[in-house]
Amino acid sequence: MTLTSNQAATVRTILIGQMVRLRQSLDEALDSLGSLGIDPSVLQAAGEEIRRDIAENDLLDSPTGVVDRSLVANVQMAPWYSGPDAGDLHWEGLKGQLLGGRMADAVPEIDRASNKVVAQLTNPNIHGLKKLGMVLGYVQSGKTANFTAVMAKAADRGYGLLIVLSGIHNNLREQTQVRIEKDLDFAAGGWVGLTTADADFVNSRTHRGASLLGSPKPVAIVIKKNASRLQSLRDWLKETPLEIRRRTPVLLLDDEADQATPNSAVGRQNRSAINALIKEIWDLIESGTYVGYTATPFANIFMEPDGSDLYPSNFIINLPRPPEYFGAERLFGREPLSDDDEPDPGLDMIREISDAEAAALRPPSATDARLAFNPSVPESLREATEWFIVATAIRRARGHDDHSSMLIHTTHYSDPHFAMRRQVQLLHGQIAADWRSGRDSALHASYDREQARAASCATEPMPPWDEVADHVTTTIADLRVIVDNGMSEDRLDYDRRDASGNPVREVVIAVGGGTLSRGLTLEGLTVSYFTRTSNTYDTLLQMGRWFGYRPGYEDLPRIWLQRSLADEYRFLALVEAEIRAEIADMELQRLTPQDVGVRVRQHPGRLAIVARNKMGAARLVRVTYAGERMQTFIFDRSLQTASANIAAVKDFISRSASQSDLNRTDSPPRWRYTGVTAENVCQLLEDYRFHPDQASMRSDFMTGWIREAAPDSRWSVTVISTSRTARDENGHEVDLGGVDLGFGTVPAVNRAPLKDSAPGTANIKSLLNHEDWFADLDPDIVRNLTAEERRQPRDVRRRLASGAGQIVIYVVSKNSLPQTEGSRRARREMATDEHLMGLGIIFPSSTADIRTDGTYFGVRPDWQPEMDPSADEVPSDTEGDAEPVVETIA
Repeated sequence: MTLTSNQAATVRTILIGQMVRLRQSLDEALDSLGSLGIDPSVLQAAGEEIRRDIAENDLLDSPTGVVDRSLVANVQMAPWYSGPDAGDLHWEGLKGQLLGGRMADAVPEIDRASNKVVAQLTNPNIHGLKKLGMVLGYVQSGKTANFTAVMAKAADRGYGLLIVLSGIHNNLREQTQVRIEKDLDFAAGGWVGLTTADADFVNSRTHRGASLLGSPKPVAIVIKKNASRLQSLRDWLKETPLEIRRRTPVLLLDDEADQATPNSAVGRQNRSAINALIKEIWDLIESGTYVGYTATPFANIFMEPDGSDLYPSNFIINLPRPPEYFGAERLFGREPLSDDDEPDPGLDMIREISDAEAAALRPPSATDARLAFNPSVPESLREATEWFIVATAIRRARGHDDHSSMLIHTTHYSDPHFAMRRQVQLLHGQIAADWRSGRDSALHASYDREQARAASCATEPMPPWDEVADHVTTTIADLRVIVDNGMSEDRLDYDRRDASGNPVREVVIAVGGGTLSRGLTLEGLTVSYFTRTSNTYDTLLQMGRWFGYRPGYEDLPRIWLQRSLADEYRFLALVEAEIRAEIADMELQRLTPQDVGVRVRQHPGRLAIVARNKMGAARLVRVTYAGERMQTFIFDRSLQTASANIAAVKDFISRSASQSDLNRTDSPPRWRYTGVTAENVCQLLEDYRFHPDQASMRSDFMTGWIREAAPDSRWSVTVISTSRTARDENGHEVDLGGVDLGFGTVPAVNRAPLKDSAPGTANIKSLLNHEDWFADLDPDIVRNLTAEERRQPRDVRRRLASGAGQIVIYVVSKNSLPQTEGSRRARREMATDEHLMGLGIIFPSSTADIRTDGTYFGVRPDWQPEMDPSADEVPSDTEGDAEPVVETIA
């Protein structure tokens, strides 16, 4: 039957209320209300609406996720959450808070994403069910808003105890506690909070477990991942009667889940202290869900998947990236994942610290030498500080009365932070004195140098210098320099008040290390000065405090770092994109985290994914190139490399001519060889100099696969040109030139490089066209391909080219230049000394499942871990806990 909207809402509310109040399943609630005489057809129709909502949350395609739907887990994984209801006290309160603040525009996405997470939690109405999952976000992307929404919705559905494990530093725990108390409105009395901003979970004797968990109000705990604190929580749970624990579903939210939680002890039978205690706490929970929140999941997805650890075996949810978010890809750019992938090319916000300057700021490792270390202020730090003052004044000229912060992160050692603060305070004094004396040339020059850069992402106009100068004096006066580390007393505090009790709008330069390297948000972060290096993906990504949102000043942030670090962040943007793409693909294939591990690309140089003692059950994944298409699009601009690649291609063409006749077509201009041997192709791949930034194009991996999986394969070679005429912005024809490859001159093609190509490189973004998949096929056959066939080029090649491989060769003109007004905004002239040789490689299909080692790491249940006795990356806790940290629990 069709219900009126009022009938549907009323019966739906009654049903959901019955499910929440009596902790019944939907079917049980339908039976209960049916016995009370409610019209069965009306009741059943309302029940079907709830089922549809449950199914929709289970199948949402944004955010993407991986969900366990195996037969063994049918009961555990049965859909149960139908989304928020009008009578939901905690979510409605949180939504009201969010709608009244700066995150109002994000509320629909927070609602949608948290629905998907809650839908994967254990049904709190069924006793004895437990699930392990993970939510993957981005660094500084708003994970706290998501898990606060999850807490509210879980509490509305019957979760009675909600525990947040909040990092390893006091400042992050306090920040999280304050945020949760405010957003969930603890002051209104709807929650029982066992921790406060000033009081962590000190010991089990100060809390009344049984009486608190028996109340109708949800109980919340925000606790630092410190051994003594976790021991207190464990003991409190132990002292709570089993019957009460059985009827109290628990949501265990692990913020920064990759830090301290994964086991880092040496040997399979040992556990590091934090890992062991969290496992003990999880084992004491009778019903509920563990959800790890992280932006760097590497150590978590490398955990033992056999149930002995906290491996996210039931689900992985990938939170979407909001369009306003500044992450690694948007700031640094990345390689495309496929032909139709359009990654962000990066923004003009990166400024370089020279290697010599970075070395001068690096303190010695010996303790006595560190204490005496007194770094000078390099020119790049002076420029960064000047721009911070100017950018803050610009924000004030725009009418923004918000916090403004600058980060200086040069070392993890604490003592040198104080020496750096003294130097920056002296610099601050010099800038102030120059400004008072009327010598404003340095700040004015900073404005002139930076104000037009990155303007493409501005949401507000740039005020003229005269208006900015009006705010410089107060900006300089308000600026203070602090140290934030485990030894400092004057820590970051964005809730400070002046002597009259008015809130202080901070203009602060924070010098720090570990406490500023993860989780903590620096409000209004505008300038980052960063020379700290790391050997692992997770630490390097987490130290990027500049990731996040910059409302109203999107064009002002600047990041000073070494070129090598910028290259590493660009590579990590590719790693992030691949992980998320793989999770989405696993969901489409209905695979679970228990079925197959998520792969993580290996860095071609010095970076490790995580510390070796946190690699858990990870092994090198064997990968296949069968049917794949790859292309060169990043080129070394040097004459030496360009000449060497021309010679490599000429030699390859000469060998191909001895194995095949040449076939030529004029429209479009193409030269083709067929039946070329696999070994000839391997020789080309070994001779050609691939740019190291294209980490996916390793000649040793590609030739290794060809020789093992397809040694007898035959290849086509297609040299492609164009009959198009290139013109400059005035409409004049440009001679693109060409290269004689041994059968006559091949006219070069126009591929203008991106403006933000790294020094010494030309990034053309894409070399091949979609039609190049079929370049070696009969043109008449290609013309008759259907639209569906063109969307499945691998299948077409397997069928029509008998699985043969193809090498596509382009001569890229040294005179390439942008061809349209839109292109000129993103691209520039090539202006190299020699033409560039571009290669496209379409690998043959192979019936043999032969793969090659060395590109990705992943985890499988049957893999054995390799442990290493290297130091755990979790630092010693120096923030004043009374009880000693237990290092290892056997």
